[in-house]
Amino acid sequence: MIIVSNTTPLSELAKVGKLELLRELFGTIFISQEVYDEVIQGKHPATSSVPSAKWIEVVTLGSPIKALELQTAFKLDLGEAATIVLAEELKADRVLLDERLGRRVAQGRNLPVTGTIGLLLVAKNKGILVEIKPILEEFLIKGKRISPYLYQEVLEMAGEN
Repeated sequence: MIIVSNTTPLSELAKVGKLELLRELFGTIFISQEVYDEVIQGKHPATSSVPSAKWIEVVTLGSPIKALELQTAFKLDLGEAATIVLAEELKADRVLLDERLGRRVAQGRNLPVTGTIGLLLVAKNKGILVEIKPILEEFLIKGKRISPYLYQEVLEMAGEN
């Protein structure tokens, strides 16, 4: 299974000590060089945990100009655009993206998208996580924005309401 991730799922999971969840779910995760550069320049736990994760593979885009074109056309950040292009180049089975505009662009290009919170549901359904509520609570404490509606909907889907 080929999984390509943008920066936000990596950084959000690292903030709550759950980056390894990606390895448990998917094995190898692919990221573009642009995403790697964003991650290592940040001020968050992913700055150190991503470079040391041997299961995260950094890939150079075959056509970096496509990422620049996509970035310009849709006003995406470079990491999002590079993630979408890399997913297309690798024929990814899934793209990990949180940002609304990036998700819409990826879905418009027929790429299956999952966000960070969706990953928690997948992990619970596979028995990797017993509970997701404590992780959602920690996300909120660490500054991740989750609407009250989404929060309740996710808990209901997880059977934790």
